[in-house]
Amino acid sequence: MLYKFVRMAKYSNPFRALRNRNYLLFWLPQSVSLIGTWIDTTLRGWVAVNLFSENEAAGFIGLVAFLKGLPTVILSPVCGVMIDWFGPKNVLLFTQIADALNATLMAYLVHKGVLSALQLLFLSLVMGISQAFYLPSRNTFIGTIVPRSLLSNALALHAMIFNFARMIGPSIAGFIVEYKGMSFGFLINAITFLPLIVSLFFIKGEKANVQQPERNFFTDMRAGVVYIASHKVLLVTFLSSTIYAVFGMPYSMLMQAFAKSAVKTGLVGYGLIMGSMGLGALVGAMLAGSLEVDTVVKFREEYLILWIGLSTLVSFMYPPAAFVMSFVNGASQTIFFNTANTRTQYLSPANMKGRTMSLYALINNGGSPVGTFLFGLLGNKIGIRNTYGVLASAMIAYFLARKSIKALQIDLEDLPQIR
Repeated sequence: MLYKFVRMAKYSNPFRALRNRNYLLFWLPQSVSLIGTWIDTTLRGWVAVNLFSENEAAGFIGLVAFLKGLPTVILSPVCGVMIDWFGPKNVLLFTQIADALNATLMAYLVHKGVLSALQLLFLSLVMGISQAFYLPSRNTFIGTIVPRSLLSNALALHAMIFNFARMIGPSIAGFIVEYKGMSFGFLINAITFLPLIVSLFFIKGEKANVQQPERNFFTDMRAGVVYIASHKVLLVTFLSSTIYAVFGMPYSMLMQAFAKSAVKTGLVGYGLIMGSMGLGALVGAMLAGSLEVDTVVKFREEYLILWIGLSTLVSFMYPPAAFVMSFVNGASQTIFFNTANTRTQYLSPANMKGRTMSLYALINNGGSPVGTFLFGLLGNKIGIRNTYGVLASAMIAYFLARKSIKALQIDLEDLPQIR
């Protein structure tokens, strides 16, 4: 069914959104920033791995991820209202400045050789606060600078650069550690934020209407939740996103520990595995970007979760297969994100998009760290390899439930075409 769906879909120029001046001004500097972000992510994970013994590393990586995601769980309702009130551009600018300062402080602490586990946890929490605002503001901002007909393509192009950065960022990080040291990598990340910060001042987005006396924070926040709860397609889409965030994302989030313990490789091998995942995601982004938006919003995302589960299962059964299975995982993941993101924005009214996207971010930024933390602890008990088997089983079970439980089935063909 998935093959037939893709074969019958209509295709277009995968780079068509770059004809939009505002999106081009955002996309180019964001490409640079994301490479720095993946360098930073790789180095923080490797710092965490080496702060503890092998049988404790997975749990600590999970704790770092949990603290990065905890603010999203707490602040997402606030983020959505703030975005709808003050505009996604202003909120996005705030997150970029905050993350640049965080990376600069990491570079200083590592250079001085005084970074402790407690400091790493604190900076992860601070980054989590920024990330709680970043994802919904970024996605909503993209929706304000391109026409609705280009939305899925713009999101796919962002996924393309995100995963290209994920493909080369870990490898670059490995060479930086080898020749320049970890502190230099964190400094590089701090510098890569500057082009986007400058570019945001030249991008014309929608203006925020901050002076509306009838606004009430709690009333507006409740309205967003009520809207989602009354929309079955969004509810099931959010359920799929939750399953992937909790059971699918730990595949990459715990990969440092899996690579070291199960695959028996070092930082270079880990970089190659993540590079394979990034390459797969790049291919997935190209495919998603080539599809018309009407096709994207009607994609059966449960099949993508199945492929993610199967790739995790094969990695569990034969760990060296992770070098190849990461490609499958990355491609499926990117198409899944593009489908869920586009569908959420498409089905959200313009005056409520910040709130719906913040709840979408709550699932992704909140569910992923929770899953990574819990399964990181499980990895300490039963081994990280066996934990991958549990993750795979859960995703395959969800696919079977979607096919057999009527309440989880939705008719996407009834969605109207996007103009």
